[in-house]
Amino acid sequence: MPKSLRLGTELEQALDRYCLETGETTSTVIRQSVAEYLVRRKKKKAAPSAWELGQDLFGADRSPAGRGNVSGRVKTLIRGKLRAKHPG
Repeated sequence: MPKSLRLGTELEQALDRYCLETGETTSTVIRQSVAEYLVRRKKKKAAPSAWELGQDLFGADRSPAGRGNVSGRVKTLIRGKLRAKHPG
C-alpha cells in the first residue's frame, strides 16, 4: 500500500547518499527502517514494569492467615514466596 511522507531536506539527502553508496532503493531502506523501528518499539513495550516484576512479592509482609506479629516474620514470608516462585 503506497504511503507518502515528508523527510525534510537533510534526512532526504542523507537517505539519497546512503542509497547511492549501498545500491539499495529508497523504498527498500524505508521499509527495512520502519520494520526495525517497530520491532524495537514492541520490545520496549514488552518489557515488564517494576510493579509487574515484583507484584507477587508486594504485600509479602502481610500474614496469609491474618496472624499478628508479621513484622517479625517478614524475611521468612518473603523467602517462602521466593522459594515457591523459584524452586530448586
